[in-house]
Amino acid sequence: MRKILTALLVLLLAAAPLAAQKKAETKLYNKTVAAPSLAAFDKFLKKYPSSVYAPDILARKDTLLNISPYDMAQAAAIAAGLLPEDTEFRAIADRREAVDRIYAVCLGGPEMLIALDVVRIVTFKQEKGGWTQESVYDAPAAPDGDTACRTFVDSTSVLTIRDTRYLRFNYMLSSLDGLAQTYVAAAYAPQTDDFGCVAFEGNSEWTVGDSAPYRLSGRINEVALSGMERPFMRLMLQDVRNNPLLEEIPENFYLTDAAINWWLTENPDALTTARHLKFNILQEESSLVEEYQNAKGKKNSSKYTAAMFDHRGYTVIVVYQKDDKNYVLAWAEPECKNHYRDRLLNSISFDDANTLAMDYYHGNRTFKYRLNLTSKNLRR
Repeated sequence: MRKILTALLVLLLAAAPLAAQKKAETKLYNKTVAAPSLAAFDKFLKKYPSSVYAPDILARKDTLLNISPYDMAQAAAIAAGLLPEDTEFRAIADRREAVDRIYAVCLGGPEMLIALDVVRIVTFKQEKGGWTQESVYDAPAAPDGDTACRTFVDSTSVLTIRDTRYLRFNYMLSSLDGLAQTYVAAAYAPQTDDFGCVAFEGNSEWTVGDSAPYRLSGRINEVALSGMERPFMRLMLQDVRNNPLLEEIPENFYLTDAAINWWLTENPDALTTARHLKFNILQEESSLVEEYQNAKGKKNSSKYTAAMFDHRGYTVIVVYQKDDKNYVLAWAEPECKNHYRDRLLNSISFDDANTLAMDYYHGNRTFKYRLNLTSKNLRR
């Protein structure tokens, strides 16, 4: 029995310094977390580098150094008071080495006119006296084409990939009539200043009464894609492809729609007062070329072969130029839906090697246009 008591006494005496040390660690830990500061964290880690509390202190130190205390709503509220009134923007907060910044990604507004092919990133830094503007950067974004306005759509979120945080946002570019649209998915990382976007270009299919905010049919602009080795770009590309409101149409139809839209944009007065037209050369993958090749009743001259047909909601005239072997879109107008009420392009023929005659019916009235395929001049 004496041997057992002696052994227990030895163990208690040996554990006494350890217990005292653990108590001191706990006391300093409690004191440190009660009044957190970089100096307090460093003091604890210097004194107890192998403490069981060390991982927690390190995490708290990293939070103090690099984790912003502001969520997205707070960041937006702060930025709203610093940007010109009615600026359309989204914001994200970031902290690096205990310095707080807010990054506002702006599309524009009455007092902040921004080109449609960029997004403006305004950085605000928190100083002792408050928030000050630190920098302004215009990041190249999706090409604006012939669009007239843009606005944010869908939700904005913060995405974290390999410890890098990205502000994920989406916006819509629209033409003046709202028919041609480009949906852009974009992301910006304050930690690295990395920016990228994916553009889906097409035509609006949205109709009045549709519960969805938008609907597009078109294609992803593969030419504008860059940096696909970056994980966040691949993720955004997949998000766009999985978006049920973006219908990806076959490339041959996409090329056709793009060609018709170009022709209509470049020849806005073709049906009324235009005296000169612009043609566009068609890619052979376009469904217009395929339809031309299958069309019946082609008209020939020594320089051209022309075909008229209805396709994709339009009545078009596609011309094959024998000298350069190119196919061009020479004419496009909305397909006639009511032959008794609307004008109808009924037939075409050649007056001479260069001049294409276009015969119309409009009710009981007939009239003719003459289009010189060489000079592209139009006579009514």
